[in-house]
Amino acid sequence: MTTYTIRKATPKDLRVIQELARGTIDKSYRSFLGDELVDWFLSSGGSDKELELQLDHCDVLLADGSVAAFSIYFDDLIHLMMVDSYLHRNGLGSRLLAHTEARLFAAGHAVIRVETFAGNRQAVAFYKKNSWTVARTEEDKENGFVRVYFEKYADGGRS
Repeated sequence: MTTYTIRKATPKDLRVIQELARGTIDKSYRSFLGDELVDWFLSSGGSDKELELQLDHCDVLLADGSVAAFSIYFDDLIHLMMVDSYLHRNGLGSRLLAHTEARLFAAGHAVIRVETFAGNRQAVAFYKKNSWTVARTEEDKENGFVRVYFEKYADGGRS
């Protein structure tokens, strides 16, 4: 039986988190961002740099002691959440999302936010399944994609 724990990330986790993010972006983002944009982003080091900058706001989900997912959150925003692409569809994302939501609501936020790409159908379905509401969509004409902005209310409704 797998044991799961969630804890604050430490500097020792950074390399593993960066590898997890690069692997997930490489495997899961090509279908909606395209090869050229994904290759450019990964080779730019932007993902690695962002994770290093946000490490103090990061929690990791461990499966039998190994990092399997992470979330970065601050203020009223889930800035980034990723599950190892080889572990998708095993409930880890929902487990980590519930933890992150609880943290943000416990910090006193009445409404919390997250965004994703409209083309990331798996993520859009995931947030809807977990009772998030689409607040708005916004087209990025320069880069050719649409962002979907979700929100969730502490009282379960729209206050």
